[in-house]
Amino acid sequence: MEYSKLHHPTLRVLHILETVCDSDKELTLTDISNQTGIAKGTLHPIIMTLAHERYLKIHNSVITIGQQCFKLGNAYEHSLDYLAIIRPHMREIVSQCDEICQLGVLDGPDVLYVEKTEPDQAIRITSHVGKTLAASATSLGKALLSGLSDEAIRTLYAEGLTRYTEKTTVDIDMLLTQIAAVRANGYAHEIGETHIEVECLAVPIRRENDILASMSVSLPIFRSTPEKVQSIVSLLKKQAVRIEQEMKMIPVNNMDISYKK
Repeated sequence: MEYSKLHHPTLRVLHILETVCDSDKELTLTDISNQTGIAKGTLHPIIMTLAHERYLKIHNSVITIGQQCFKLGNAYEHSLDYLAIIRPHMREIVSQCDEICQLGVLDGPDVLYVEKTEPDQAIRITSHVGKTLAASATSLGKALLSGLSDEAIRTLYAEGLTRYTEKTTVDIDMLLTQIAAVRANGYAHEIGETHIEVECLAVPIRRENDILASMSVSLPIFRSTPEKVQSIVSLLKKQAVRIEQEMKMIPVNNMDISYKK
């Protein structure tokens, strides 16, 4: 749909919610106004309405996400029928490799983390369901992008690639070379691109001809060895095949295929 045909007051409200949701620090009305470009006079009644309806919460002038947003997110999670199939396989992966396992779907140029299973490790990777990262910099994202054409990927990142560390891929041709390797090898491998001390491997999960999601294992680089990496790749591939076989029993209309903005 053309941007000119969208309802701009609604877009303004969504932009406010996304700004509060994406922030890793406390925000005031002034902060939100500065970040969204919405004048305080216009912003204030919107914020107060969202707070009244519990989509936002205001405490000592600090504005945070409210419980209604949690309910919406939880409803989305319950709509993902395939999570019930995938979760036991994620637990099996963690039990065998003792590292965190994560599940992601494509959200425009980003990967949205929709599930995780953590190991019982003294030193482990921290992760948050509901967060997004640039798909171009993550193994989860690269596994998801492998289902798109090179032309579609170029369009998706027409404004450039996000850098997180000095190892992050920021050249589109290099990214496409990496995506080609994912298609050829059946898995993505990223070292230090989003967190300098973290290594991650991921495989796509397919539903018929579409990539529905991707599943990964992340580990601190100091625990990585060539043998462990190969073991994790084999484990991820084996469980992905089993998941895909089980998902054939679910009607396609119950599946939420990766969303692209």
